[in-house]
Amino acid sequence: MDTTSRRVSIADARMLQTQERVSEAEFLRRHGFVLLQHATAVRDWDEDIASVYLSEVEQIIRNRLLPEFTVEVHQLPNILRRGRDTATPFYADGVHSDGGVDHDDYAHNIAAFATPQAAQWWRQQYERDAVAGFIWLDFWRPTNMAGPLEHMPLALCDAATVERDDIVRTGITGIAPTGRETHHLSLRFNPGQRWYYYPRMTNDELLVFKLAEFWKAPRGLGNCFHSAFADPETPAKAEHRQSCEHRVGALILRT
Repeated sequence: MDTTSRRVSIADARMLQTQERVSEAEFLRRHGFVLLQHATAVRDWDEDIASVYLSEVEQIIRNRLLPEFTVEVHQLPNILRRGRDTATPFYADGVHSDGGVDHDDYAHNIAAFATPQAAQWWRQQYERDAVAGFIWLDFWRPTNMAGPLEHMPLALCDAATVERDDIVRTGITGIAPTGRETHHLSLRFNPGQRWYYYPRMTNDELLVFKLAEFWKAPRGLGNCFHSAFADPETPAKAEHRQSCEHRVGALILRT
């Protein structure tokens, strides 16, 4: 595998989203990511997830992101907090997709991160005749920032610019609590790939991107490859990033 470092340009996704003048749902479908205005009622990111955030996220999925579908939303009352003043003070700065290429990869990772019984339960839900496909979404936002985010923002590769041959299946050992290898994806460089980010995100903005997408009737791969990056224009005294991400699955039902 070629591990040569490459220099890429990262464009302003705010400009792209404004220029296209399409719905949030359509922008997500086209590119694999979308920025939402969302002033959450969460006040404590350790205490308010189950009581506040889960219902907010479910309504966003049903009304703003996947309104054309009938969905079953699967989410757990936990989030990953990252950066300043959290238990995970580092940033994920390598290009990757947390999801795999199909439902077998997804079920394998459930077994690794949870239990084989949980994986079997999910597989039974997915294999029902009523289910057409599955979309795994990441809800990513700055938290507890005094001003707009400038330190270590998130870069996203436009899913429409990723070719099947660009994708490298990757096994990682050491991140699942069971110690089992988990299935993820890496990305080969291709000059046709287009990278974007949303400059100066605030606490009242929510970035949603696809961790994985698979359907029983074949479609293109929807994974949004991403990475934190050091913006060369970041002020030396910029407030260090604090952020959280919440991963949610949506079974797409046939109508």
